[in-house]
Formats: sequence, structure tokens, C-alpha cells
Amino acid sequence: MHTVAFKNFFKMAEVVFEYKDIFKDEHAKSHTKSLYEGQLKFPTLFVDDAIYLTPSSDEFNSIMKDLKLRG
Repeated sequence: MHTVAFKNFFKMAEVVFEYKDIFKDEHAKSHTKSLYEGQLKFPTLFVDDAIYLTPSSDEFNSIMKDLKLRG
């Protein structure tokens, strides 16, 4: 699952991040549905002002490379 891998990367890279569980957080669930035209999909990655909807592993790695982050 990408979500677990992404969280592990951030922890290993010592990146401060905020994780929201859409199954426990109704506001996060509603916000996610608004991003995906009513559907519930994940993961969703917010970096600065950019929003990445269900990034693949390759997309995630590219984003982290652009940010000069390594796990």
C-alpha cells in the first residue's frame, strides 16, 4: 500500500508531516471526496501549494527527488 510506504519514507527522512486517516477523520474524508469528485481515494499528498492525487511510487520518488529528500 502506497500510504504506508510514503509514511515510512517521511519517518526515515525525518520529515515533519501530518497524516490524516480518512476512515477516522470525517473532515479529512469530506475534503478527500471533494478532491476526487465524490469518490474516496488515497493517498493524497500535499506539498507546499501542490496537491498530488493518488501518486504512483514513481511520481512520489520524483517529487521527493525534486525536494532533495532521501529516505
